[in-house]
Amino acid sequence: MKNKIFSLKTILVAGAASLLLPLTSCDNQIETTPYSYFTSDNFFSNENEAYMATLGVYEIMSSQETYGWNIPQVFDTDTDLIQISGDTDVDWRTIPHYKGISKTVTFYTVWSKLYNGIDRANVVIEKIPEMDLYKNGTESQKTQLNRMLGEAKFLRGFYYSELVRLWGDVPFKTKSSQTGDNFRAGLVDRYEIYTQIIKDMQEAAAVLPEATPTDERINKWGAKAMLARVALFAGGYSLRADGTIKRPDNYKDYYRLAQQEINDIMANNPYKLNPSYSKVFKNQCQHVLEPTENIFQVAFYNPAIGTILANTSWSGYFNAPAAPTATNSFYGGTAARCLVPKPFYTSFAAGDQRRDFSIATYIFDALGNKLARITTNQDQSWTTAKWSREYQTNAPQERISTYINWVIMRYSDLLLMRAEVENELNEGPNAIAYEAINEVRRRGFGLDVPGSRISVALGSQGTGYTSAATVVINITGGGGTDAAAAAVTMASGGRIATITTLRSGDGYTSAPTVTITSTDGKGTGATATATLLTKPTAAQINLAGLDKANFLKAIQQERAWELSGEGMRRADLIRWGILAEKIAETKTAVQAIRATYPYPAFDNFTKFKHELYPFPTNETDVNKSITRQNPNY
Repeated sequence: MKNKIFSLKTILVAGAASLLLPLTSCDNQIETTPYSYFTSDNFFSNENEAYMATLGVYEIMSSQETYGWNIPQVFDTDTDLIQISGDTDVDWRTIPHYKGISKTVTFYTVWSKLYNGIDRANVVIEKIPEMDLYKNGTESQKTQLNRMLGEAKFLRGFYYSELVRLWGDVPFKTKSSQTGDNFRAGLVDRYEIYTQIIKDMQEAAAVLPEATPTDERINKWGAKAMLARVALFAGGYSLRADGTIKRPDNYKDYYRLAQQEINDIMANNPYKLNPSYSKVFKNQCQHVLEPTENIFQVAFYNPAIGTILANTSWSGYFNAPAAPTATNSFYGGTAARCLVPKPFYTSFAAGDQRRDFSIATYIFDALGNKLARITTNQDQSWTTAKWSREYQTNAPQERISTYINWVIMRYSDLLLMRAEVENELNEGPNAIAYEAINEVRRRGFGLDVPGSRISVALGSQGTGYTSAATVVINITGGGGTDAAAAAVTMASGGRIATITTLRSGDGYTSAPTVTITSTDGKGTGATATATLLTKPTAAQINLAGLDKANFLKAIQQERAWELSGEGMRRADLIRWGILAEKIAETKTAVQAIRATYPYPAFDNFTKFKHELYPFPTNETDVNKSITRQNPNY
């Protein structure tokens, strides 16, 4: 189990200049005496107080209002990979379906939380250098205080990068709020803000530790990796105030910055891919820290039982396969709101293990068995599956909301960024670009683990089974994991007519045993057999011989297969300038399946508008220095 930077603690900022910091030890979860209110003027008297204030900057992310739900799961949809189910008038549907307006409350919720985090960071950045320990403490104390200063600078830069990504030009301040200040700042050009973001992250990387993290705090290499991402966004396309979508004339300067940061990381080799793609997400669900794969992640923890709790996430609830909500169900219930359009499912190549692990073509019954959803129009309700209840702890505290960390960047993301940068700067892919993308692909097809996938075929149909929903297909042995199959249709006499392989699994070194039972004890005689599938070779998987344009398309598709549901697809499509194109392509593709296949994004999306969010009314009503709205709102 991992150490959490948040245990039994709540970190709040009370007003603009005071901190309420009731905290506990981050490792042993033993509650300490809560602190009272401290103004920033007298709070930073020792290293522990500085640490608590720094944790307060992190805490902004550890909320369903930000990275526990809104930013990665609501704001990242609807795209070619995921759409939100239903079409009622609630924020978590109207925003993905491109119907949000300036009065949509969630826009202001996220906006204000990010600015709250920036203000907390500004306090830390100002106060730590004023501490006597910062100037006259021991070398160890100075090192720790410099680390906290670096963390605050990194987080300030990160929060501003998110505001710019979502809203474009925004109000900008690098001084903490004080009584009597004018809080009504006007909009500042995004590239002026990017200049400060880059400066903050560079200064942070210079003082952050190089050592592999033991908790969720950012280190040197994580800061550099996130700076590389920021540089790609700064060099990418964005909607401007004049209603045009363009990238800066000097965009290659930003790509060169990204290249520099990535090369520095690679030269020091702090990261590696987990050989098993599925294990990455199982570890996340089990709260296993994996800092060599997960570069930057948000901590969640709250031992209480409930739905909307501080420091908890809806990862594994909102974005998981459907499961019953009854209290006596085997797994905790889910909302199952993140639907996967079938064209994305069919886009995967044969043998790509990421498809069956990322997409659920099934639901769970109350006993925890999988029920296939592949007939009639059931393909319209396929969901994301990476954080399925079956991989979670199933603890009472996590049967609704969870404390699964949200991973903002994984190492495979960095590898694909490297491939993209090298392709752009060299006017086509070089050896570095090919090796980066192919390393991701080889893992995705299972070449990094021994064994193979399997398929399951029906033998004898048996008799007397009540329905497909009562049939249970058990797969055991063979040395592998994750394979699953289910009955689909029935024939007369209670015979099983068809079954399907829901997940082909991986790591099977011999054919596993397949047995067929039922939940109600009825039916007998049905059999099925498993067959090992031939694993593709590296030569079949590796890309080669592509020009610049086609290699970029390959990267765009690879990022979809590798990173689906991880919170960056919509942003990626915007920075590539192809969001409208992908929405139109997806509409055409789902309509080719059936005319009634729902995809409301196409009906509502307006190019040159929905690439940015509107400035929230709650902000513009009081801040008259914001003299315009984003285009076409």
